Amino acid sequence: RAAPGGGGAAAPGAAAALLFSFIARGDLPHLTSLTLVDAGGSRAGPPSFLAPLAVPGAEPHGQELTGVVPQPGRSSKCSSQRPSSTSLGFVPRRSSMMSPGHSMSVNASRNSRRTSHAGGKGGVAFAPRGSTATCGARGDMPLSFLARFERLYAMCVCCIQVADCFHGLKRKAAPRCRATNKNRLFQLSMFVALLSALFLPDVWVLLDRADNQDLDIILTFVLFMFLVELVVQSVGLTRTYWGSFFFWMDLLGAASLLLDLSYLTNAGGGASMSDNAVVMRAARIAKLGARAGRFTKLVKLLRFLPGMREQGSDQGTAKVISARLITALSTRVSCLIIVMVMVMPLFSMWTFPEQDWSMKSFLDVLESTSILQPSEFQWQLSEFGSFYEDKDYYPYRLSLKEAAGGLSDNVTKLLPWVTPVPNQGPPLRATNSIRLESESLLAEFNFRRPNQLDSLMNIMLLLVVMVLMVSFSLVLSNSVSAIVLRPLEKLLMQVRKMASTIFQSVTDMAEQEEDTSSDDQDSEEERENPHGSNAFSNETELLEKVVQKLAVLSEITMNKSVVDAETMEGLGEGDKAVIQGFQGTAHPTDGTKWESDSTDDGEEDGDDSVIHAQKAMVENAGLSLDLLNSVNLNPLELDKARNHAAAMFFVGPHNHGVDFDAVVMSAFLEAAEVGYNKACPYHNWFHAIDVTHGVYRLLCICAADAYLSGCERYALLVSAICHDIGHPGLNNTFLIETAHELALRYNDKSPLENMHCARLFELTAQPKSNIFGNLQKQQFQECRKTCIEAILHTDNAQHFPMIKEVQMMYEVNSEVLDASRDFYWEDPGEFPTQEAVDCFRQPESRRLAGKLLLHLADISNSMKPFRICRIWAWQVLEEFFLQGDGERRLGLPVQALNDREKVNRPFSQVGFIEFLVAPLLFAVVKVLPPTDALAEQMLQNTKTWHNLWLSETKPPPSESERKAMTDRVSKLEARFLDHCAPRAA
Repeated sequence: RAAPGGGGAAAPGAAAALLFSFIARGDLPHLTSLTLVDAGGSRAGPPSFLAPLAVPGAEPHGQELTGVVPQPGRSSKCSSQRPSSTSLGFVPRRSSMMSPGHSMSVNASRNSRRTSHAGGKGGVAFAPRGSTATCGARGDMPLSFLARFERLYAMCVCCIQVADCFHGLKRKAAPRCRATNKNRLFQLSMFVALLSALFLPDVWVLLDRADNQDLDIILTFVLFMFLVELVVQSVGLTRTYWGSFFFWMDLLGAASLLLDLSYLTNAGGGASMSDNAVVMRAARIAKLGARAGRFTKLVKLLRFLPGMREQGSDQGTAKVISARLITALSTRVSCLIIVMVMVMPLFSMWTFPEQDWSMKSFLDVLESTSILQPSEFQWQLSEFGSFYEDKDYYPYRLSLKEAAGGLSDNVTKLLPWVTPVPNQGPPLRATNSIRLESESLLAEFNFRRPNQLDSLMNIMLLLVVMVLMVSFSLVLSNSVSAIVLRPLEKLLMQVRKMASTIFQSVTDMAEQEEDTSSDDQDSEEERENPHGSNAFSNETELLEKVVQKLAVLSEITMNKSVVDAETMEGLGEGDKAVIQGFQGTAHPTDGTKWESDSTDDGEEDGDDSVIHAQKAMVENAGLSLDLLNSVNLNPLELDKARNHAAAMFFVGPHNHGVDFDAVVMSAFLEAAEVGYNKACPYHNWFHAIDVTHGVYRLLCICAADAYLSGCERYALLVSAICHDIGHPGLNNTFLIETAHELALRYNDKSPLENMHCARLFELTAQPKSNIFGNLQKQQFQECRKTCIEAILHTDNAQHFPMIKEVQMMYEVNSEVLDASRDFYWEDPGEFPTQEAVDCFRQPESRRLAGKLLLHLADISNSMKPFRICRIWAWQVLEEFFLQGDGERRLGLPVQALNDREKVNRPFSQVGFIEFLVAPLLFAVVKVLPPTDALAEQMLQNTKTWHNLWLSETKPPPSESERKAMTDRVSKLEARFLDHCAPRAA
């Protein structure tokens, strides 16, 4: 609407122009019709310029907007009018608010808005209307405005159509451009074009070509290839390439090629020299600019360097990160090298130009001679030629300038002068000719060799820069791989392995869905862009899910009760008892806190008296405390009385603080001895004493009194006494296969160990041997729980799970345990540290320590001096052989190590140590470093068994067998050094 009082033709003209500018920009997507009416309200005929665009029969729809055409006589500026009234419907073509293939019409008013969608191809349609909504404006509309209106409208429609056409062509060409950019032949062609742009201008100088016409053709074609590459990457990789570092470098490299085209830089003519320093500096700047243009093309070489290749997201997080880091570092280092080569010569620009003044001096001398001493001109001319005979450049012609005059005939008859020296004629290449002028003389010099040398140096400089770029890129690539890629790949591999144990199908979880639409440019470019946000989605999502799963598993593992602590506090005693009963025990002993065995002075005096009494008992039996506290005790070498005294000493109250009746304990030991099978070569009463001695020593050297309660230590020693009571000399596998009574009774689950536990508490149920009679009820329950758990875990089936438990304990508390081990290696008296004690006092750690110490003592034969180790090895093998004989008689498969005809005894002991004892002991050393002495003795025994195997085996082992056994022992020693390096050193 024109402003009130605007008047004239300017107001409606400006309003119409503004209206159609809005239409062209798409700011009026709901405008669908245009009607022209006169000032009286009657309709004016449609303008003639709209008639070709009208679509006959189009349905009228949409909002109507009207303008005004003045009546005759209202203004002298209007000479003709449009009769009749016609409404023109307008439908924007391919509006941004319309989907392709549909048109939209809107009928709007102040109180309502109705939107309808009509099928159709879209476009501009004009049709007669039946009614109008008038928006009047005052003033005149000249015919010249209609012409401008027509041209403006036609231009807007044309621009919109061109833009739509260009956008459509771009979308269609983008996939082909991406495929072309990946094509090996295209990449090779661009690499050859780049090398041509770098080296051909200097090669042409070296070849001394007469002109640059053929070079210009080649470089023009190369420039065309550069522009094609720029367009291909801009169309195919609009989001990732347009405006990026490589875009500007490619653009700069293509532009710098213009400096080498002679038809643009007029490089075909010869150069002239001047004695003006300013002019010379300008020439030097031009030369440096040409060289800078040459080196900017080297930046295009970066995309071909090692590590610059794109890494897709399917390569994994580690490789994508490595590729990004290599690209960033290599790009910066290469650019730094190029910039340094380009910038360093600039520092000499402001110095006085270095120049050979001999040429100018000779020319001045010749000029003076020709005027002052014409008779000497010939001699001076010969001196001029002979001076340059040994130079790389030389004069080949001296002539008079066209405007020169007044010289002597002696001078003019000698000119033009041409050098008489063979092979010093004019240059074939015009740029190799340098001209110097005086007032009347013109000297021309041949600079072919200096220019060739300069071109050769340019080529060498380019090659050096290229070698530096490639070398530094390779060095950076190797460094990044060593510092980032390999550790990160190792870490992520561990993540995948962890995930594979937690999830059933880790590969399905790590897969990414890809958009299969071939014309989806955004998804295509995301796959082209290795640095996008999706590059790290595989491992990061996987790691996130693994951590979440581990958190859930940890919560489930640590939370033993389904009822939280706050709810438990609000329950009554009866409800608590019911819940605890369903959890397996009516008394929550799992969470029992460690209580210090603190004693006052009177109790300490009592302990001293007990120790003196125990010492007197041992000495009266013919034993010494030094023997009992050493590894040299062998119960097989002691009689019944001494073994009984040793057992009384091991379980004595001075070791745990639990009081008992010595008579009852003696009766218990006698009953336990009777309960062992004397016919068993290995699992007999002597083995019980030996294991009890092992538990006693482990409790002492590992300072167990700092983290195990007195009841727990007492229970462990008692468990050692009865851990194999009633053993028939047959293993669990044999009992299960023969459906033995014990296997049936205990449902094939550790039948021997369950029987040993039952026999232990059958003994303590008798009043005369009830060693737990003086304990309170809670103390007895704690002892009973410790005994049962420790004895049940002497089953060899629990061996490897126990190793995992020890390893898990170390990994969870590695910092604390490593610090405690370091303190122990510096000062054995500092073990354990307070932090380690706090760790060991946790309920789970105390449970593990109890069953670990008994099981470790049970298999400690290989950790004793070899003299004792060999005796026990022979005993256990004999028991195995007796079982094997029974299996053969019953027609059962003879188990491994049970066939006396096949088993090599030294060889079997090496395997027993390597595969069973060593893994557990090496794990224990990390947690309890005082056991490293046992590991050292075990390794020494292994070497001794190895030597026995080599010397006693009949027939002798083959060379390959010897080498295999030596390798096994060496690996075991390497593992020992890895776990016990400070002690070994």
